[in-house]
Amino acid sequence: MGKASIDYSQIQLEENIPLTDSELNNINVQRKGFFKDAPGILLAVIILIILIACYLLKDEFINFKYYHYILFFCVASALYAFFYLIMYLVYMYFVQNWERDIRNGKNILKSIITSRHTTENDEYILTFSGRNKDEKIKLPVSKDDYLRYKTGMQVVVVYLKHSKVVLSLEELEIPISDQY
Repeated sequence: MGKASIDYSQIQLEENIPLTDSELNNINVQRKGFFKDAPGILLAVIILIILIACYLLKDEFINFKYYHYILFFCVASALYAFFYLIMYLVYMYFVQNWERDIRNGKNILKSIITSRHTTENDEYILTFSGRNKDEKIKLPVSKDDYLRYKTGMQVVVVYLKHSKVVLSLEELEIPISDQY
């Protein structure tokens, strides 16, 4: 089956459109909720690891001196600090993307869906044609959108460039080539 040719001159991309107040509020809600429960969950996991280690070492506790307990506490604290640092760095990565999206705004792309696929983590990805042959824009979408839109459909997608969030996805009622 051959691929249909795409008229790249018909693809339209509008960049740096300011975000509305509701979109800014949505980003702020995501920012506040992202890291809220992480320290508590991390603490629970570290305590679980300590309990497993205590169970495996239950016969050795009679030989422990006070410095063994201090070492045990220091190792647990170091594990907590290490994983907290990793989570914090991931959080800062997302914060930087959100700040760039707030600064640069959203993009509106009138394009054609060139491919669709799912990842092994149940993410649904649609690939949109860019303004030239080498440009492809891959964005994760909801399962409903993934099932609704097929390859070759002409769509209008509004998305945040840096955090790769689709704000809206709609089928073009008038084909791109008929709009001129």
